[in-house]
Amino acid sequence: MNERLHSKLHGMRRPYRYRIALFGAVVGGLGSVCANAGQLSLNASEHFVSANVASAGDGTRGRPYRTLREAESASSPGDTIYVLSSMGTLDGGIELQPRQRLIGLGPNGALATNPADRVRVTNSTAPPGGVMVTLSDHNEVAGFHFRNMRNHAITGVDRDYSGTYIHHTTFSGNASVHIEDERGLVYAIAFDATAGLRADVRVEDSRFADGEDLGAIRVFQSGNSRGDYRFERNSFSDLGGRAYFVRTQHRSYVETMILDSTADNIGRGDRNSDSIIPYLMGQSEQLMLIRNYRFDNSRQEGNRSNTGIEAFMFGEPRPDEANWCTGCTLTLKILDSVLENAVTDSIQFSNSGRNSQLSYEIRNTRIIGGNPQQGGGGISLNLQSVSDSGGRTTLLVESTDVVGTTGYGFAVTNRGGGAHDLIVDLGGGVLGSRGRNRILDNAKGAIRVPLTPVSAQYNWWGGSVPVIVNTDDQAFGTANVIVVPPLRADPR
Repeated sequence: MNERLHSKLHGMRRPYRYRIALFGAVVGGLGSVCANAGQLSLNASEHFVSANVASAGDGTRGRPYRTLREAESASSPGDTIYVLSSMGTLDGGIELQPRQRLIGLGPNGALATNPADRVRVTNSTAPPGGVMVTLSDHNEVAGFHFRNMRNHAITGVDRDYSGTYIHHTTFSGNASVHIEDERGLVYAIAFDATAGLRADVRVEDSRFADGEDLGAIRVFQSGNSRGDYRFERNSFSDLGGRAYFVRTQHRSYVETMILDSTADNIGRGDRNSDSIIPYLMGQSEQLMLIRNYRFDNSRQEGNRSNTGIEAFMFGEPRPDEANWCTGCTLTLKILDSVLENAVTDSIQFSNSGRNSQLSYEIRNTRIIGGNPQQGGGGISLNLQSVSDSGGRTTLLVESTDVVGTTGYGFAVTNRGGGAHDLIVDLGGGVLGSRGRNRILDNAKGAIRVPLTPVSAQYNWWGGSVPVIVNTDDQAFGTANVIVVPPLRADPR
């Protein structure tokens, strides 16, 4: 992709320091990706492991090893390690070598794509051990049910895990004693890079469920590292931790695609576990595309900070000033998605940093219900927490429903006061939104904004022109919010 097209696609005003093909897939219709970029060794071997055998074998299908550790010792880069179907649970861990494949087989001898047939694995080693699979580069892991995590089920910490392909896997439960992050959680999959490039990392067709102290997929990149992640057709339910947690620090740069995923009841244990969160620190940069995401919180799990999707720039008044955003850049697109029954704000964008460059788009998305308590809206935009902290924020919303929340449909909060370079285009504005939004039946009203110009033409408000209120919840007319002309009929 040429630089001009890349810049136009992301709405940015400057070329990126680093370019990868991730978002080019948007232009190409999100075409399929090859199974694994790594090339198998010409003399690759096969090794077999089973939880059923009573005595040690030689690693053949007829006399498989009893443990993953035996297969690790006997194998070489490029080899494939098959774990045979059994009624038991395999206990232990393995450190994969470059280009190795770790495949769980079903009763028919093929990859266990059916969740009921997946090979069960745990690791009862006491913390700080307990990792089940440690990645190297261009590994494939598929066909397993990882259970009762004491540590990460799969991790790439301090490894070059480029080319990782994890698919058709299940992750459930956490051990009562486990390696905890700062919020008491253990994440099933942990990617962590402090330097270099982590390219073509994919997790697809996998399920994460049933763990009050369990999170799903965590990405931590820091230093000057770069990352390229694609997460597709994954499902999440009844978790205490986030579905997708992407944190960048220092001057790292990460691009993430989240496609065709579903989540329900995220935030168990009364936690703040926004199901998707790009979380930025320092001078880091992220591009994130969320497409066809289906979020529900049918059991109302989580505390009053538990949103559906949140973007967060770290900063004042939190401690750890060295990691405050002082020039973070985020481009976030939410397309073709549905968010229902959020415990609080369904979509919230929060900036506690300084000099942040933030670009948001929401298109063809439905926000239904929810109980906004932080920013106050089904879509909430929270500006900097200190006055005149610099930076620029743009928000485009088009063909999107915000219906039936207990708060406002859309709300802007200028927490620090003072000037902020802000453009909000809900229709007819300079960002090019065509409007066609449906913002109605929200208990407190349609829009709450400070004295900030907002373009909101060509939208459906339920048949009348909406009342606009300021941040003191006082009606102030439409001097700064342009809602005329409204649509005369419901666009759906």
